[in-house]
Amino acid sequence: MMKRVFLCIVLSLCVGLNGAYSTNKIDQMIYGQGMEGVAHRLLLQEEEETSAEKLVPVVEEEEQDVSPPRPKPDVPCYYDEDVPRLVSVQTWKSKKTRPRESITLMTQLSDDRLKMLENQCYSWNDPLVAIVYIPLYKKSPEDTTIIPTYPNTTLDDAIRGIDAFHYFMEKTASCVLTIELVGQFLDPLDPEEYPINALRNRAIKLAETEVIFMLDVDFVACAGLGMEAPGYRDPTVYNQLVELTSQKKALVLPAFEITKRNQDLIMGQNFARNMAIAGKSVMREKYLSGQVDAFSGQDAPWGHGPTNTSKWIMLEAPMTYRAFYQPKYEPYLVLNKKVLPWCDERFVGYGGNKIAFINQLRGEGFTFHVHPFGYVIHVPHVKTKAANTFVLAKRKGASDMDHLRALVEREIAEGHFVPHTGFCPHENPDGSDDGLEQETEPLTLLQHE
Repeated sequence: MMKRVFLCIVLSLCVGLNGAYSTNKIDQMIYGQGMEGVAHRLLLQEEEETSAEKLVPVVEEEEQDVSPPRPKPDVPCYYDEDVPRLVSVQTWKSKKTRPRESITLMTQLSDDRLKMLENQCYSWNDPLVAIVYIPLYKKSPEDTTIIPTYPNTTLDDAIRGIDAFHYFMEKTASCVLTIELVGQFLDPLDPEEYPINALRNRAIKLAETEVIFMLDVDFVACAGLGMEAPGYRDPTVYNQLVELTSQKKALVLPAFEITKRNQDLIMGQNFARNMAIAGKSVMREKYLSGQVDAFSGQDAPWGHGPTNTSKWIMLEAPMTYRAFYQPKYEPYLVLNKKVLPWCDERFVGYGGNKIAFINQLRGEGFTFHVHPFGYVIHVPHVKTKAANTFVLAKRKGASDMDHLRALVEREIAEGHFVPHTGFCPHENPDGSDDGLEQETEPLTLLQHE
């Protein structure tokens, strides 16, 4: 915060001493050349540790990320009958065409959060894969399937609602939207928790581009990774993204939140959505004035601390810099589907799932590199029941998901972790066969007993 105040004072003094100084000139004094005209020529390069052009002097301690190579398990995943048993209800695919040079944003949500998906669809002008989850119940195979969380609502009602939503997005939004509606048959007296990683795996499976981007539905991303046109539509730039991510270099997008949490919810949501399309220059201005901050920077600084948001704010050159892993790091990443492992589907509900997945990537040799222009911002909303339950459980001690995360992290450190998933052993995230026999048939609604 002191750094921001100091920079704001410098800006004010510059304007006060000479009114002829424009904002662009002040930007040039502080940052070098202006940002305009740079992003559209972007060729991502890794910032060298010895470079004299470092814009923010930061001591990057190599020892924080040094660990001996871990042995790889013999199989990429473990088929587990106890992971969520999802059924595919219906899939909607966009009729829009997409350029070859595209990045698929992947998300998952319960069907009561379609408004958040709408936010993403308006700000992301590339493919978007969304897995929508509903709990299902019926007394007998002959009965009508109902949704226990919505009294007097049938499965047919849910299908009609999503059909209308997808049609509206096709006509009004910029994204190329694919929705899969999936469910899980439950005992309403003993409901299972939200199957978050099973949903993420289904989104990975549906993504049709090599470069993908995993994002929670309560965030919006800047279009085109914040790059001026043509950005990664330029085949040279896109090919470089493919090459970087195929080398297990995960591109980190800094995450932000608005700082005024007690303002009217609708006003806060509008502000966050606008920031997603404003670009880095405006984000820098709002950050320096204290209107936005790193996501959970006050509550859980470890979550995005290694991203070094203050360094990103000052960075103008089209180059990445290394984010060194620290425990509980959970950034949002642009990845390559061909080298991506499955998420562990034992994680359900709220808490620990993304931290464990980032540690899993690290264990498989991924490194983290901050993209110079792209970012995401959280859209404020009422806290979910799952989040409140997790907080209450934490107050009583470690939650079930905390225990699972500790187990996963121990297995990763010992070199024998494999993710548990219903997709294994018959296919990999990129759609290729791993050569093992398929043990189960795909689930359908008709197979439920």
